[in-house]
Amino acid sequence: MPFPPFAPSVYFDEADLAALIAEFSERVRRNPDLRPAMDRLVGNRWEEAEAAASSFLQATLFLERRPNVDGDWLAKSIRTLDGATIDGLADILLDCALVVLPLHSAAVVAEVSDALARLLKDVVIYDGVMRQRLLLKVQSRLAAGALMSGI
Repeated sequence: MPFPPFAPSVYFDEADLAALIAEFSERVRRNPDLRPAMDRLVGNRWEEAEAAASSFLQATLFLERRPNVDGDWLAKSIRTLDGATIDGLADILLDCALVVLPLHSAAVVAEVSDALARLLKDVVIYDGVMRQRLLLKVQSRLAAGALMSGI
């Protein structure tokens, strides 16, 4: 896979990313604390959710294209998840990255995960118009690939 000269150093490829997403999905499905929220969010469409997560991470990490961010799914996520659930998902992603990826690449995934968790948690604490405004800003930022700007 070619990397732009300004891309961060990641030492894995699409197969490693697929393994990361598969491990993450399996652990989330087995987690009794996260499963109720994920059942409401994902339902029985885990394969689609895994494909979307993989596409988003690939675009975000490898900087080859802009991430595709589904605004409806993002809004549903904000309505369904709370701060503790978002933290739980980020923790599981970090654990999976440490198991599946080389340490440096796991650290890059962890930084992306933390940045995403912070953005989402900043939105879920609000209601109404403020939540909608923040949600639109988050969607624009994610679609622009801005999670990697600070890494």
